[in-house]
Amino acid sequence: MSLPLFSQTAPFEISIEPINISGLGGIQSYAYGQANGKWLIIGGRLDGLHRRQPWASFDVAGHNNQLLVVDPVSLQKWSAPLTSLPTSIQEQLSSTNMEFYQEGDYLYCIGGYGFSPTENDHTTFDKLTAIKVSDVVNGIINNTTISTFFRQITDTQFQVTGGRLKK
Repeated sequence: MSLPLFSQTAPFEISIEPINISGLGGIQSYAYGQANGKWLIIGGRLDGLHRRQPWASFDVAGHNNQLLVVDPVSLQKWSAPLTSLPTSIQEQLSSTNMEFYQEGDYLYCIGGYGFSPTENDHTTFDKLTAIKVSDVVNGIINNTTISTFFRQITDTQFQVTGGRLKK
């Protein structure tokens, strides 16, 4: 038995064109926000998927300990170390798999998994950090202070990793 096949022509085409931004390496499982056409990239892994051996998984050397700004139009990037921020914010924002959501100019990051020097162990962070994206982006590009554009609270309900955060 044969059945007739019908097809339709799509009213559009999709094509992907890669871009290359000099000096921008790979990153996995990060959070991001956007302001004025620029991307703010936070956290994640620089060494790809974590190894399957428990003693080597989530090695500190693979943590992204910088805030990255990317302009996909001008193909430029800027970065700033997390070290100018309070320790609890540094630790969370260098983690992997934070859940995040942007509302207007604020990016909200919760949880994430990584190494905490404070606890001297790996942990799932119990923090919610609010970030004023446009001011952080401008501060990184202009090499000015950004610490006042971050707020953080602690609650065990924020102790999550992976997934997706929705409003």
